[in-house]
Amino acid sequence: MARKVFITGGNSGIGYEMAKALAARGECVVIAGRDAAKSQRALASIRAEHPQASADALALDLADFADIDRAAAELLAKMPVIDTLILNAGLYTLKLRQLPNGYEAMIGIMHFGHFRLTQTLLEAVKKSAQGRIVVTSSVMHQYGKIDEASFTDPRRHRTGLSAYAQAKLANLLFTRELARRLQGTRVTVNAFHPGGVATGIYREVPRLVQPLIRAFLLTPAQGADTGIWLATAPEVTNVSGEYFFKRRPRAGSSASRDPALAARLWELSERAMARPA
Repeated sequence: MARKVFITGGNSGIGYEMAKALAARGECVVIAGRDAAKSQRALASIRAEHPQASADALALDLADFADIDRAAAELLAKMPVIDTLILNAGLYTLKLRQLPNGYEAMIGIMHFGHFRLTQTLLEAVKKSAQGRIVVTSSVMHQYGKIDEASFTDPRRHRTGLSAYAQAKLANLLFTRELARRLQGTRVTVNAFHPGGVATGIYREVPRLVQPLIRAFLLTPAQGADTGIWLATAPEVTNVSGEYFFKRRPRAGSSASRDPALAARLWELSERAMARPA
């Protein structure tokens, strides 16, 4: 039976390449993105290349807790069992900004948005015979520091890079803590660094610099490889709570391996979920 896959940020870049590869394998894939028209173009491209592919799209704004709840309910009505949940959506903003829900945009979307989404979908993943959760992190987590006050006060970051690194550290801490909480279940959780990839995440970099950056970056297909492997490879069936790069486990920063910090972030995230959406 075809596995059911849900991918955030699946309409472009690494997420699109993962969606295309998994659909080509015969898996039933649903991609999520804020831009519905962009998602439909991505679906058309996947179907053109793989006419037998089972692929669909779901509108989802990870910056809005209420919209996350709406999208999750819509997804669960169509896909009550989720075999693979890929938390991939990401962004990088040069200019720090605050979301309407009060959170700095990068931590708000990449961590808190994904945290809420996972909470609402986790029971569906547990119903799978072998559930997998794959998280797109980054080597930039090594430069991250968890500053609780900065979650709702972007001014505490000197640069966008600092906020991005914190969000990617949060992704990895989330992976470790969720894996710990899921011990004894049929669900595994792993994160990966895709490498430096030429995706839309660099859209805010000055236009004159973009060609130079792209010359030294991997293609989205290359960056997606480890994520696809984590979603499908039998050799990682029983591996959980790890961080990978080029299909090999990496230690990650000392902060990313701090169980007390991971537990603290989880506690703060649960408090955030109790706030009005």
